Amino acid sequence: MPDLHPLPLLALHADGVLWVGLALVLATLMGESVFRFLHWPRLIGYTVAGLVIAAGGSRLQALDLQPSVRAIVDAALAMLLFEIGHRVNLRWLRANPWLMPISLGEWGLALLAMWAVLTAFGLGGLHGLATAAALACTAPAVALRISGEFNARGQVTERLLLLSALGAMWSILALGVFVGWLGAQHSAAWWNAVLQQIYAIGGAVLAAAVLAWSVNWVERHFDFTDEGAALLLVGLILLVLSVTRMLHWSTLLTPLLAGLLLRVRSQRPRVWPRHFGTAGGVLVVLLFLVLGLSLDWPLLARGLTLGLALSLARALAKLAVPLALGRPSGLSWKQSAALGLALNPVAGVSFVLLLDLAHQVAGFPQALIAGAFAAIAVLELGGTLLARWALGRAGDIPSKRKNP
Repeated sequence: MPDLHPLPLLALHADGVLWVGLALVLATLMGESVFRFLHWPRLIGYTVAGLVIAAGGSRLQALDLQPSVRAIVDAALAMLLFEIGHRVNLRWLRANPWLMPISLGEWGLALLAMWAVLTAFGLGGLHGLATAAALACTAPAVALRISGEFNARGQVTERLLLLSALGAMWSILALGVFVGWLGAQHSAAWWNAVLQQIYAIGGAVLAAAVLAWSVNWVERHFDFTDEGAALLLVGLILLVLSVTRMLHWSTLLTPLLAGLLLRVRSQRPRVWPRHFGTAGGVLVVLLFLVLGLSLDWPLLARGLTLGLALSLARALAKLAVPLALGRPSGLSWKQSAALGLALNPVAGVSFVLLLDLAHQVAGFPQALIAGAFAAIAVLELGGTLLARWALGRAGDIPSKRKNP
């Protein structure tokens, strides 16, 4: 008679779900701790949690992310870019003609300042220019998180959201040009590289129009203020994201343009749960956790000197333009300085642009990648804290706030 085992044999081998759960718990606890006790943005805790786990030997290979991890990053960024695009009122650019020069000026001067630093380090040229373009934009995800978590309202905050959205667009478009240029230099059929970038950007515009139309149509039949209905919006964004990934269209430009197009149709932004509910909130936590896990210590050590130099040059450029043009645009000197300091954060958009740049351009210099990732680490942490402080000094963050 065969032996009977009333209970299943236990195989005590931790699977991936366990480690993901532990990482989420650690990230959430650290995020809540820095928010409640230090009044810092939660994303600081999420990123630091990733850095701590990476220091323990469980880091991710930034240049070789698993498809599932990259899908999480793309999904989180898609929702954040759609959300901030929808917060931006492009009619403001017509009402205040100084805003576009400020946007182009702070982005362009930051690019030139970082390119000058890279040239001084012997890493200039077109590769260095492309790297500087990826780092030149202010992180839309950070701007959105700070304004939401601290209930920031005011002229500086609204300009920060506008400039971060526009800056992301300039970086995405510029990288398309530079990647096509670099591809043309390494290919006899140079027009193929150019056509690939035109295809990626043109497809993104088409997908953005479809997504904006779909959301507008669905809104007439559902109430997006309800979290359950907001999941439908998440599904639409992820569905279009999946199509853009399959067709190799720009996954960053599509949701940003869709949000901008949707806002053009209405004077006021739609009301929906932040990050479209719990599912979106989890993806945002995972985004900053992945960023921390990808910025491993050996890589940071190799590029720290260059990363600090890039961060300083970028910060000075970001401060100079609002100080020069802020007064004509309607800001006081104090508000202009606060806006310049608040433009420092770098995060997911620059991270993804650098990954795509390293993958699409053969023989991309590793020293540039190390310096760029070090700059991301410095500006994601230090730049975010500086932005939080600047918005507080500008009076956009209430002194007596309630935890959301």
